[in-house]
Order: sequence, then C-alpha cells, then structure tokens
Amino acid sequence: MEKFAINKKMLRQLTLMNNHREPSLEVIDSLLAQIFLEVSVYRFKRSSIQKEIDTALETGNKELFKVLATKYNEILSKYKDGIHVSEQGFEFTMNLDE
Repeated sequence: MEKFAINKKMLRQLTLMNNHREPSLEVIDSLLAQIFLEVSVYRFKRSSIQKEIDTALETGNKELFKVLATKYNEILSKYKDGIHVSEQGFEFTMNLDE
C-alpha cells in the first residue's frame, strides 16, 4: 500500500504560479484529494480490465480478449503522462510509474 503524504518531492511537483505565492492548506488538501481520487479510479479500471482479460484468456475467448486489450491500452495511453490536477492557479502532476 502506498502512502500519500506531503513531502519535499511532492511539494517540488507543485507548480507555483501567480508571483510564486504559497498555496493554502485547503488548496493542497484539494489537490491531494483530486490526485488520490484519480489514482484510485485509474488503478480500479486497470485492475478490473486485467481480471477480465485473465478470464477471457482462461476461457479462450479471443474476441473478448481483443476488445479488452484495446480498452486496457486506451487506459494506459490516457494516463501515460501521469495525472494532472489544478486549482486556484496551482498545478500538481503525479507520475504513475509502476
């Protein structure tokens, strides 16, 4: 299980805009909540499709496998550059290197 905590690496990923002002705790909380939600959705979708692919392989369903493999590749493609969220002039990007 991965831990989500504010650390120096994450703070460096925050792109400070508008005269390099510091974000409020509410903005940081909101950005982290958005990232957490997006990562959760990504992992759920990826895991679900992987399970469906495994089932299609076990049952020998080639057509379903092709459809699911396409879906899986679309998800990977969508998130290949990580997850990007922004709020009140602050941006945060998290890579999904797994």
